[in-house]
Amino acid sequence: MLTRGARGVLESYVMSNSSGQIFQVVRQAARIEEIIGEHIALRPAGREFVGLCPFHEDRRPSMYVSPQKQIFYCFVCAAGGDVFKFVENYHKMSKGETLRFLAQRYGITLPEFRATNPQAASQRDKIVDANLWAAHYFQSNLAGNAGKAAREYLTSRGVHAATIERFQIGCAETQWTALATAAGKKGISAETLVSVGLVKSRSDGSVYDVFRNRLIFPIVDSSDRVIAFGGRILPSAAPEQNTPGQTDTDQEGPKYLNSPETALFSKRETLYALNLARQPLIRKQLAVVVEGYMDVVGCHQAGVENVVATLGTAMTEQHINLLRRFCNRVALVFDSDEAGRRAADRAIELLLRYPVDVRIAHVPDGKDPCDFCMTHGGEAFEKIIADAKDSLEYAWEKMYTAFQASDSLAGKQRASEALMRLVAPAILNASVDPIRRGLLQKNIADLVGISSDEVHSRIRRLAVSAGRQSGGSGAANPDAAPAMEIDMGLQRAAHWIIGALLCDFSLYQEFRERITVDLFSDSEMANLLARLMEYLEELPDLAAGNLAEFVAVLDDPAMMRLAIQAQAEAERGGNLKQKIDDSLNRLEELSVPRARENQKLDSSQSVTDDADRLKTVVDARMQAVKVNKLQRKLGPRPPGG
Repeated sequence: MLTRGARGVLESYVMSNSSGQIFQVVRQAARIEEIIGEHIALRPAGREFVGLCPFHEDRRPSMYVSPQKQIFYCFVCAAGGDVFKFVENYHKMSKGETLRFLAQRYGITLPEFRATNPQAASQRDKIVDANLWAAHYFQSNLAGNAGKAAREYLTSRGVHAATIERFQIGCAETQWTALATAAGKKGISAETLVSVGLVKSRSDGSVYDVFRNRLIFPIVDSSDRVIAFGGRILPSAAPEQNTPGQTDTDQEGPKYLNSPETALFSKRETLYALNLARQPLIRKQLAVVVEGYMDVVGCHQAGVENVVATLGTAMTEQHINLLRRFCNRVALVFDSDEAGRRAADRAIELLLRYPVDVRIAHVPDGKDPCDFCMTHGGEAFEKIIADAKDSLEYAWEKMYTAFQASDSLAGKQRASEALMRLVAPAILNASVDPIRRGLLQKNIADLVGISSDEVHSRIRRLAVSAGRQSGGSGAANPDAAPAMEIDMGLQRAAHWIIGALLCDFSLYQEFRERITVDLFSDSEMANLLARLMEYLEELPDLAAGNLAEFVAVLDDPAMMRLAIQAQAEAERGGNLKQKIDDSLNRLEELSVPRARENQKLDSSQSVTDDADRLKTVVDARMQAVKVNKLQRKLGPRPPGG
């Protein structure tokens, strides 16, 4: 692992011009479909792959991945780029971190970096370093004398040594300042420990450990970075010493305790053990969501590895969208007590709005998933999942029970309205299977004693009422400028020129003297052409051009979208050389009337006939080409050029 100072030098190197070669080496080694396929579920679509875009709330697969072009692109939100851009955006990494991540992934040794003026480590680097050190510290505690109670607890729950190692489980000592003292000896400041939530400050400025007398579960992201910790209080043990102002209740705290949110960690966006469950989720197309760390550990040890857990929060939209990247089915397995049932109800209310197959399962005999798996094995647990009730059926039965229990007419009406309000998003959502929508609507009709059409009508009225409450006038702005009319022929010609060059960079040599930015009246296309020409002029050999490399240098998402769309459009049907030639002819023809209008504005003298004007404009343009174009062979500019 690189030190903070080395990372700072790496960032400086990444920003320098000399980094292009190592980026190209890593880019060629990395299989973009493999990297992206580890983070979202992809399915083949011809020569490409498609999947749900992770960068917006994607309900239908709108992102495609092209192994041949080494790029990805979303046709809805326009996210796109090469493999570096995907990792950078998905993991919220810097360019240097992305380079290091992919280089390590494919066994590429990065060059030696010597620091001339190392920059201070970023807050993100400090969090990563502090958490990694703390994870090792907690693991060493578990293996030493301080870990006796924790080891006994894990043994009593049936957790194996291999499972402990796989989940990097550790423990926190009972002393109030054990971690803070050990961190100080390693040069980790108290300020850093406070910022990552490992210690807290007292009123006198001293600090004390947040995690004490707890089993520690490192929370690891999908790039295998420790981003936070979860702690479970250990039974039948108390801290060795008290501190003035602290009560026994303060010492023990809640049963489960998580790190606070940081630049890397958000409970609403994180699922425990997703780094380990990612591939099983894709393989089985099913995510099993449980409530606790030990539930996940027990299930995985029993061989059921498509299991994750929320981190002390109810299911959120971020959790749902995160899971939908990998699979299209979710099974909720919460405790059988009242708290577990309430958690399931809250999750159903949210999940019904998404096009996912959601099922609800309860472990029998009041056991949690961990104990059940330890006692009965993974196959028995998977049988519970297979027999789980559909969420719509579960909600209907729950409301039916409440309806039947109501003695008064008003009580029955409230129950029926609550049911329709719950399922309204699912019935009105076109992405939910029509058969399921119809069956649910019929069930409600049978329960309430009205027709299915009336149920649908009432639900629509509920939706309209909710929409009115949200407000919004939708009035147009009278001062808004009218949209600029664009010559579609000119736009198509510009797209074909850029797209054909992106398909075959070698064509630039043949058309170099004819292609000029001033032919493009559309400013976006002109800017993109300028960037492309700059890229091509810098190539030592046009054969070394690479679409993914060019897209990677485009920091503007709109420009990136134009480039990818133009390349895809020009690629269809082939005849690239003919497309460029025809497009240039078309642009040259269109430049004549533009020049005519400019001449009318700039001069009041009589104009010549059309033939003379055409000759004048073309001669002027060709002279501009000769003056403005660099008179040299393709290749890097000479020093100082």
